[in-house]
Amino acid sequence: MPYKDPEKKKAWQTRWRKANPEKQKALNAAWDATHREERRVASAARRAAYPIAMKVAMKASNAAWSIANPESHALSKARRRARKAGLPSTLTHAEWEAIKTVYRHRCAYCGKRQKRLTQDHVVPIIKGGGTTRENIVPACKSCNSKKSTKLPTKPVKLVLL
Repeated sequence: MPYKDPEKKKAWQTRWRKANPEKQKALNAAWDATHREERRVASAARRAAYPIAMKVAMKASNAAWSIANPESHALSKARRRARKAGLPSTLTHAEWEAIKTVYRHRCAYCGKRQKRLTQDHVVPIIKGGGTTRENIVPACKSCNSKKSTKLPTKPVKLVLL
């Protein structure tokens, strides 16, 4: 390396990595293969040293976020269920907001205006429907619960954004 100054050396390394991504990938793979056991032991030591109080605090923080952001939490849960089932999971928060706007914040089944709408999979995940904007409609909690894992009994106007 042409530099002894640590800052200049770091800048040179960064430029080299960006200019040679394939070489860097090969170097990383070789290093990982030779240091696998060492990394496993270090990782186990970190987990053992991680204080239980921090784990509890992190769990509380995640729970607080879920309560403060119920729609984002519901979206992430639906995405995870779809991924576990091997189905597409592409719905974003912005798309969900756009869907609600198009439906004028009304339930797709009963038409009632609701403050808080749930995401209903027209074709349920269990029957092969993914979490995509083409398969999600807003529904009030009672209509979504009544529909459960069935297909809709009445035709639903799907919105293609």
